[in-house]
Amino acid sequence: QFYGHEKNVDNSLPIKTDKDTLREGYRFILSEEDDMDSTWEKRLVKRYYDKLFKEYCIADMTEFKKGKIGLRWRTEKEVISGKGQFICGNRCCDEKHGLGSYEVNFSYVEAGEQKQALVKLVACKRCAEKLAYKRLKEKEKEKEENPYGEKEIELKDRDKRKREHEESDDTSEDEARKDRRKKKG
Repeated sequence: QFYGHEKNVDNSLPIKTDKDTLREGYRFILSEEDDMDSTWEKRLVKRYYDKLFKEYCIADMTEFKKGKIGLRWRTEKEVISGKGQFICGNRCCDEKHGLGSYEVNFSYVEAGEQKQALVKLVACKRCAEKLAYKRLKEKEKEKEENPYGEKEIELKDRDKRKREHEESDDTSEDEARKDRRKKKG
C-alpha cells in the first residue's frame, strides 16, 4: 500500500490554465487602463490581443434569426488564408464571389458593461441578408400591422394638414368680412 490512498483526487484545487486566464481577462477592445496594469494575467491577455489582426472581423451567424451575431478578430492563420477579407467573413461560409464590405455597429456586454464598436466585416450576399435579418423581419411585421403603406400615411397626413389649412383660411376670410361690415356700419 502507499501513503495517501484515502485522499480523493477530486478535492484538489482547480488548476487555472493560460486559456482560463485569457477567457477571464480578454476584452474585444482593450482600454488604456488594461495596458497600464502589469499583472502577469494582464500581460498574457495583452500579448494575445496584440497577435490578433484587427482590420476585419469574423462573424458567427448561427443564431442570426434571434438577432445574435458573434464577432471576433482574425488570427494570423485566417489572414494568410484570406478569410474575412477575400473570403466571406461568416465562420461557416467560404464564398469568394459577390463580397461586400460592411461597417457593423457591434453592441455587446463585456465584464457586465454595455459597449459598442464599429467594425468592418466582409460578407457574401447571402450572409449580408443574415446580418440584416432581424431588422428586415421587424419592418415586415410593422407593415403587416399597418395595412396602409408609409406613403399612404404620409399622403393622408398631408391631406389632413391641407384641409386644416383651408379651414383656417376660411375662418380668416369670415373674420375679414365681419371686419368690413363693422367698418361700413
